[in-house]
Amino acid sequence: MSVDPAVGPGEPASRERRDPPSNVLQRGLLVLEAVARGTNRKGVGVTAISTETGLDKSTASRLLAQLRDAGYVRQDGYRRYRLTAKLSELGAGYSDVEDLRIVARRHLEVMHERFDEEIHLAVLDGGLMTFIDYIASSQLVRSHLTGRQRPVHETAAGLAILAHLPHETRVEMLRLSAQSEGQVLSDEQMRTTLAELDGARERGWAGFDRGDDVIRYASAVFAADGEPVAAACISGPSFRLSPQGDAVAAAVIEAAAATSQDLAGKETH
Repeated sequence: MSVDPAVGPGEPASRERRDPPSNVLQRGLLVLEAVARGTNRKGVGVTAISTETGLDKSTASRLLAQLRDAGYVRQDGYRRYRLTAKLSELGAGYSDVEDLRIVARRHLEVMHERFDEEIHLAVLDGGLMTFIDYIASSQLVRSHLTGRQRPVHETAAGLAILAHLPHETRVEMLRLSAQSEGQVLSDEQMRTTLAELDGARERGWAGFDRGDDVIRYASAVFAADGEPVAAACISGPSFRLSPQGDAVAAAVIEAAAATSQDLAGKETH
């Protein structure tokens, strides 16, 4: 790698990397390092990564897609990239996902102790929701978490986050979500979903009905800057949750709000 001699030791790394390495692994690590430096709650976009690494945008975008497929980075609702928990599992680097999981856990446990239903914590990853924490129900009849990722438009957690995103971002995320399942949302489906998101934003929680006799409630978790970064979710058989729907909705809103408050507190210290 060549270094611009005009760059001082304290100046940004982006000016030092005008001639990026040709080795694919080196370039991938260069991009991963750029994401790590931009992960301080805000994430980083393709343009910024391209500028910092000296790679053209198409190359940076391709490497980011490969890192995402490998589970090392994720993409939020604003198309910014962040590290996942995978690096922390390998004992290296900082993960905002792991930090979020730690902060949220005690509030999720309070909700679990009260209702003994399945509790989830999920983050937005492009058109998918990635479930990063899960507390099982001890009851005989219960719902089951079917996987670590689900399309945004098919989860209460995803709809809870989308409810607090700008209109254009909502539309883009819904389209990405449908495409991940090989679907295309019709204009009517899009209008209906957008109207549901408006309602979810107003009441503070979102639900999703798969027609499987399971009720799901989710509420968004916010960073200190007001950006929705995750969603807390509770799910269980409708015959148990329907009679206490108001209490369950209030509990998931409370858990999400308490997590948001703790996240804001961490950022001010």
